[in-house]
Amino acid sequence: MVATLSKKPTSGFTLIELLVVIAIIAILIGLLLPAVQKVREAAAKLQCQNNLKQLALGVHNYISTHQAFPMSTSPWGEGPAPKAPNNGFGWIFRTLPFLEAEALYKQINPYESGSMFAGGGILDPGCRTAIASPMKMLYCPSDGSALPGSSVETKMFQFDPIKVTLTNYKGSMGDNRMGGASSIHQGRMPDCHNSNPCPGIFFRNSYQGVVRLSNIKDGTSSTLMIGEDTPIENYHSAAFYANGDYASTHAPLNYVPKPSTPGDWWNVISFRSKHSGGASFAFVDGSVKFLTNNIDYTNVYKPLSTKDAEEIIPNY
Repeated sequence: MVATLSKKPTSGFTLIELLVVIAIIAILIGLLLPAVQKVREAAAKLQCQNNLKQLALGVHNYISTHQAFPMSTSPWGEGPAPKAPNNGFGWIFRTLPFLEAEALYKQINPYESGSMFAGGGILDPGCRTAIASPMKMLYCPSDGSALPGSSVETKMFQFDPIKVTLTNYKGSMGDNRMGGASSIHQGRMPDCHNSNPCPGIFFRNSYQGVVRLSNIKDGTSSTLMIGEDTPIENYHSAAFYANGDYASTHAPLNYVPKPSTPGDWWNVISFRSKHSGGASFAFVDGSVKFLTNNIDYTNVYKPLSTKDAEEIIPNY
């Protein structure tokens, strides 16, 4: 009689069991990914607000030394009291020594004695490496369009095709109607962007009449100082340039035209971000707040950007 060997039953997954496991894993991933994205965005938003806080502190340290806000010098001989050299340097450049970037400031500073459109100033070939130097504090982590290597770092007005450092952070010039009647938005008239003064703090001709803390009649906790922008939507975003470091509240917060029109400065020199639902701002008192897209455009958003219009602003 021949003995027969019995086979042990094999353990393993059936096809149906395997498909069930895969489906469960897919569901878990689907549940986890939005949570991970929310955590990442929250961290990016916090870092962005910290950048604004550091910029605000830098401005206040500048004020402590110079008794005025850092000024910008237009590259054009414009405004009521133009004077040479029209070097084109802006308020961010002049704040560098107070942002732990004194070495970069010293590389650029010698070129202040030249006029931009005469081949000197910020366009002097000698400072091109310096004005393209990366500066992490100027980049919002939620927006890659300002980072080194961005597709738009060589597209900025008056610099194209020269590479420049970009910025996500712009000084508030108030509710000026950029370009006057050319703009689709409503704002304070006459257009002051090529003149002086403006209703806010930072604008390209502020060197003709510097702004001081004593000019903030509306209260330091109720006046915008610095806000967010995205260079891919606004080709006036060269970080150290007097014509690239300011924005107006004439457009609603987070205005982004479809299709994008980054060259239409009369419409897009305004505040926007890649954060969901709004953008962060530093106020003159140094506080940083997130303003939502549903902020009252007429009665709150625009009045917050003026320094001495004496508006009564509702709670927001």
